[in-house]
Amino acid sequence: MKGYAGRILTVDLNDHSSRVDPLEPEVAKRFIGGKGLGARLLTQIVAEGIDPLSPSNVLILAIGPLTGTRAPTSNRFGAFFKSPLTSIWGESYAGGHLGPHIRKAGYDAVIVTGRAKHPTYVSILDDTVSFHDASSLWGMNTREAEDAVKKDVGEEKARVMTIGPAGENMVRFACVCNDYYRQLGRAGAGAVMGSKNLKAIAFLGTGQIELANEEKFEEIVKGVSARIPKDGPMTKFGTPNMVNVQNALGVFPTHYWQKGFFDAHGNINAPTMAKEILDKNKACWNCPVACGKMSSVKDGKYAGTVVEGPEYETLFAFGGLCELSDIKAVAKANETCDLLGLDTITAGNAIGFAMRAYELGRIQSPFPIKFGDDDVTLKLLDMMAKREGLGGILADGVRMASKHLGLEDIAVHVKGLEPPGYDPRGYNGMALSYAVGVRGADHLRSTSYAYEMRNVSDRFMVSGKAAFVKGLEDKLAVVDSMVICCFVRDSYEWDDLARLYTYSTGLDMSAAQIREAGARAVDTARRFSTREGISRKDDSLPKIFHEAPFADGSSKTHVVVKADFERMLDEYYQARGWTSDGIPPMIPESLKTENPGHSK
Repeated sequence: MKGYAGRILTVDLNDHSSRVDPLEPEVAKRFIGGKGLGARLLTQIVAEGIDPLSPSNVLILAIGPLTGTRAPTSNRFGAFFKSPLTSIWGESYAGGHLGPHIRKAGYDAVIVTGRAKHPTYVSILDDTVSFHDASSLWGMNTREAEDAVKKDVGEEKARVMTIGPAGENMVRFACVCNDYYRQLGRAGAGAVMGSKNLKAIAFLGTGQIELANEEKFEEIVKGVSARIPKDGPMTKFGTPNMVNVQNALGVFPTHYWQKGFFDAHGNINAPTMAKEILDKNKACWNCPVACGKMSSVKDGKYAGTVVEGPEYETLFAFGGLCELSDIKAVAKANETCDLLGLDTITAGNAIGFAMRAYELGRIQSPFPIKFGDDDVTLKLLDMMAKREGLGGILADGVRMASKHLGLEDIAVHVKGLEPPGYDPRGYNGMALSYAVGVRGADHLRSTSYAYEMRNVSDRFMVSGKAAFVKGLEDKLAVVDSMVICCFVRDSYEWDDLARLYTYSTGLDMSAAQIREAGARAVDTARRFSTREGISRKDDSLPKIFHEAPFADGSSKTHVVVKADFERMLDEYYQARGWTSDGIPPMIPESLKTENPGHSK
């Protein structure tokens, strides 16, 4: 095979050993890489019912056949694990510059197993895998740890992924940071690393990527590149452009899901961000969009804050749910999460949940926990990372915290994962996407909001919505398997993906086969979660979305109509070929192998 390295590296922290297994062509073609390969490996390696924070869990890092090539945005990598937050399928993706180093070091996937006896970091420098004492790094924030690891391995060009104090303390939504400002954000990959006493992994790849047909590959790349907007809203404003858009539609979640618009949104939107804190655009490796926004606070009590962002999801989580009305305060919350290693979406949801509970007089606190209080927000972030007091309860996420506090009736989550910044009462596609999301409430596995907000698909449509969402999910599953950025998904047509795969690997793949591989990836990930007990009963929404209408900024009010929702769910299962209880077909016996990298 070309395009692939053809090798899967397993790193065992129990005895500081490593081994390399082959990736066979049949497995590569059926599962592509990234999400597809990660789903296959995780299902085969991780036994049913294990504790996500036990040594029996694994952390799988996987790339795809486009990683490190000239294909636009081919910089990303995925992480796959049993989630400490949800106890089901966990996946997360990060950009930056690290992904290509995994491929150039000679691996399609890296599987981390076991638990080290003491704090450890691993360096993977081409073929050399080494284990290092990380005791001196324990307690460092993510940026400090990244600098220290680079210095220790003596390779400034190395790329490092690391956890912060939150991961060390196994906060169930701890993230993993790389390149200072990029994150494996959702579902708790950082907690998995912390449970393994693994502080960081450093990669340096110096090998070459050989393609099966470089000339034809380049032709397709030119066509895709020509379709990617170079001066559109994403380049000019980045994801913060969504603040005004979602607020105008009445789907900008505010006051912990009590409202769909934020009166002070003008204080945290893209124009204000550009005026107050933006310094320059920043791109990941081989990305023509440059949606990243390097920002810094120059004055006031948060002077010295430096972030790439805040992204829209962070602006929603702290600006909307917690009602922080100062862009500089949101930037500080963003930086705090990055340094401590906290997912901003869950962190903002958890604090908004606490603010709502305090407002209702249903929790006690030695200090007031009021909406709009930036000092309290930062205090709770620190308490969560250290697992102190109320912060220690919130560190387990909204679902577990609500059970502990007896507040399940006001908790907003799906399968234990807190929703992102698109209120499903204004988007039927997102209502369905959140409910059936294999890792829980998720916007990135279908991105249906992006089409509904432009009326490509009527946002209140019911008939046909399930098929629409399924098609988007299958496309995104291929995007996450290749692995490329979902922000350019529409610039890659199905034929482009098929031909790029063929010209990269030398393995013929049609557009229809690529579509099948996307559906297979979704099915395989779902099998992992159904094995852990997930079924139709879990493909549901918090009752607030069905029972509490909210105004969308016009005279209309909305809820997710339960009968319509159940109809969409039925149609979705039918479209996927799952049972009426949401169970996908059993994996064919021919795909069950003893060695995850081999096929029979």
